[in-house]
Amino acid sequence: MKKLFSLKIIVLVAVLNVLFYLMYIQFYFEYFPNGRPDKDAYKVVIEMQQQYGLELDETEFEQFKLSYHKRVQEAEQLMHNDPQFKKAGISTYEAFRAMDVFSDNKEWDELDRYALFNPGIDLFWELQGREYLIEQYERRLERPYANLSNEDAAALQRMDEMVASGTLNTIFPSMIYDNFKNVIFYVYAISIISILLIVSPIFLRDRRSRVVHLQHASRIGRSLFLSKLIAALLSAVLIISIQLGCFFLLYSQQPGIELFYEAPINSAFNFPYFWHDLTFAQFIMLTVAVLYVLGLITALAAAFFSSISANYMALVALQIPYIYLMTQPLSRVLIEELIMLYRPKYAQPLAYGLFITIVAGLLAYRWHRERKGDLLL
Repeated sequence: MKKLFSLKIIVLVAVLNVLFYLMYIQFYFEYFPNGRPDKDAYKVVIEMQQQYGLELDETEFEQFKLSYHKRVQEAEQLMHNDPQFKKAGISTYEAFRAMDVFSDNKEWDELDRYALFNPGIDLFWELQGREYLIEQYERRLERPYANLSNEDAAALQRMDEMVASGTLNTIFPSMIYDNFKNVIFYVYAISIISILLIVSPIFLRDRRSRVVHLQHASRIGRSLFLSKLIAALLSAVLIISIQLGCFFLLYSQQPGIELFYEAPINSAFNFPYFWHDLTFAQFIMLTVAVLYVLGLITALAAAFFSSISANYMALVALQIPYIYLMTQPLSRVLIEELIMLYRPKYAQPLAYGLFITIVAGLLAYRWHRERKGDLLL
């Protein structure tokens, strides 16, 4: 492992990770929740959690709707006293919402911009956020079936279980799930690239140094193949641990996240549905476990590429398709849509099993060649 982590490669990987963070990850930490009325709806969900807990019953939902109507009255009081609304002849919130801002009425368009983008007025965004939450909660028992085919019996049964158990009365917000999913994808991508950079020279370096024949001249030298594989696996674990440590250090600073660690990810306010009843904390742990598995698969793949490459150009030619494959067409199955109901229940375990079998088979073949290879060839 010491040879893999040379000062040059450590600096290269560190710089790459920092650039990757600045280009792709920092945005999701700085702008969470991103956009309006998501930002306002998230603020309301936090207030809801602090007032009612992680689950909302019908009585509490009625109280929440009453608080919405009180905020509407506050908005209408503001409209009565505001000269911009008086000039446009809009005195009720219902009339404000009914304005067609895409028509040719410039006065309505200006009033809409004034109400939504005046720095001193946030109330109209908040009302939209509250309306969104009320609509989602009222549709929580019908919405899950909207995108399911009647022929998908297993998914329909799973939906029936969630509806019957009351799981969909909980309030885990989609803003947290979407943010975590987006960030963890980039952590996954940079982990793969970092592991490939560090592990890839593991066999190629010996070949370029012309010490392979010396290694084959002794039994201990031939067994170095397995020692290097172990070093590759340990290196992958170390790299992912450091990257996840940095990620969770930053992620723990996200506002309000800690309130929802124990909330079920199947909820009234989260759009994807899942095969298993996990809390958000359990889902994070599952994601971490999957990242380690994918990191180990990548380490073994990198070792195999290194063992068959004659030079660095050939090595890069093998790595680029691997990076594309793992981060583009397969990333949804492998990491982005983890245990999601719209995927076959066993698609992901089968995909991981297939990848492990392929890389293990290829390395077993190389190990066999290493043990039986003739020194004179």
